[in-house]
Amino acid sequence: MVIKEDFSRRKFIRYSVIGGAVVPLLSGVPYENEVYGGVFNAPKDLENMTEMERIHLPKVTLPPVVEDGTQASIIVSLDHPMEEDHYIKSIQILNFADPVVIKGKFYMTPLNGEAFISTQIRLAGGEGTVWVVAECNKHGKWAANRTVNVAAGGC
Repeated sequence: MVIKEDFSRRKFIRYSVIGGAVVPLLSGVPYENEVYGGVFNAPKDLENMTEMERIHLPKVTLPPVVEDGTQASIIVSLDHPMEEDHYIKSIQILNFADPVVIKGKFYMTPLNGEAFISTQIRLAGGEGTVWVVAECNKHGKWAANRTVNVAAGGC
């Protein structure tokens, strides 16, 4: 017996490879789920974070409602040291509700001095979740997200 499942382009994108890791979490699976190998690190308690959790979790500033999806402002920062042997390697911005999922990937070195990005991204209309993934050279990938409602325009 063969079971045929609808497999849309959107489902394919949700299960595609990003940065060398399969990302099934975007289909509603918790990102700290051990079944998926703990792809991303996450704080155990957002109200009571350890120092290591605090410096690695991206701080995302994005308005909850965006009037024009063609130019949504986003700010990402981390209180992470940018030392020669311990620094943020990259920050990636993603929105899986859009036809163009990857909104930007920014590479860094200790010479940047701080892990900070301020940019504009294009978002599809309606409600969506913007994910930010920061990668530390020693402690792996850390993810944060924000829900946004786009009133008009966009992709």
